[in-house]
Amino acid sequence: MMHFAILDDHPLVVEGLLSLFRDDQTIRPAWGVTTVADCQERLLREPVNVLLLDIHLDGADGLQYCREWVQRFPNLRILMLTSYTETALVRTALQHGASGYLLKNAGYDELKAGILAASRGERYLPMRLQEQLLAEVLGQRPARPTSYLPVLTPREQEVLKLIVAEITTQEIADRLFVTPKTVETHRTNLLQKLGARNTAGLVKVALEKGLV
Repeated sequence: MMHFAILDDHPLVVEGLLSLFRDDQTIRPAWGVTTVADCQERLLREPVNVLLLDIHLDGADGLQYCREWVQRFPNLRILMLTSYTETALVRTALQHGASGYLLKNAGYDELKAGILAASRGERYLPMRLQEQLLAEVLGQRPARPTSYLPVLTPREQEVLKLIVAEITTQEIADRLFVTPKTVETHRTNLLQKLGARNTAGLVKVALEKGLV
């Protein structure tokens, strides 16, 4: 029996998924929680094969915890579970180590297919998102800006404001009393969180989202 778990800050979503798979003979929900703290504690105490992880958590960024937990728990596979369909988020999730991406309006069969694929070490994306990604690669559809607002650390916010102000890496390092390498690490994290490809794109997205 393959066991999975759920982290979503909406109790109704957690209860709904637990109930949906309660009688399944192939996969079984081990537990579901609504906070990051509870999830970390349960992962240590009751390991599972797959975790369904919401992207937008109350006061937390699911994408960042995805990156942290796939490193901390090597046997854990994570599927992002969200209502956001923007491909920038899909790419970021995969870059952060997610095994796939599921939409909250998915039916039983698709949810099960995604969970089973992740448990086998495979990647899973709904056909709709596969088609969107392919269209972008072929230049048939421009990437849509995402309405998602990532959670930035105070230092990331500082670095972002200085980047938008066209301050150089060395000048940012001098102002914040850190090394240029540290500044570049923050820049890389910001690019991933905001789904931007380069610094110009980062500035554009930051301004569009009102982050500076």
